[in-house]
Amino acid sequence: KAVLPGMRARRSGCILNISSIAGIAPGLGWSAYGAAKHAVIGLTEVLAEDVKSLGIKATVVAPGGFRTNFNNPDSVVFAEKQLEAYAGIRATHERFSENSGHQKGDPDKAAKVMIELAENPEPPVYLLLGTDAYERALKKLDLLNSEFTKSETITKSTDY
Repeated sequence: KAVLPGMRARRSGCILNISSIAGIAPGLGWSAYGAAKHAVIGLTEVLAEDVKSLGIKATVVAPGGFRTNFNNPDSVVFAEKQLEAYAGIRATHERFSENSGHQKGDPDKAAKVMIELAENPEPPVYLLLGTDAYERALKKLDLLNSEFTKSETITKSTDY
């Protein structure tokens, strides 16, 4: 709302929305986070189409794990009450925190890529950052392809 009027007047601009690989391929125990990041992806997909004719570009950046304080035990907060039914999720969260400082992604390199992206005259609508993000996204594409193919007959059976 604040920046689009100026971009429309100039008939140019670049919008970078930061999502996460969790918005494409969420992991166990991250339902709310994955849903929020998926919403950012959906918003950006439609926004990119909405502003294309105005000369404005929109890209959603979906990073994997980067060495930031995001999963530092002092930064991330998990529920204190532990339910036995969700013990596997608790273990996933603990592994996530234990991985702090060991992520493959370099935040300085990610920042450089995003600056270059903002200056790119033809940026992609989707950009994954990090090997882990790339691999998770490809696995998700394989899963979607398999699921859609398996249900093709049912899917098409609803047409007139």
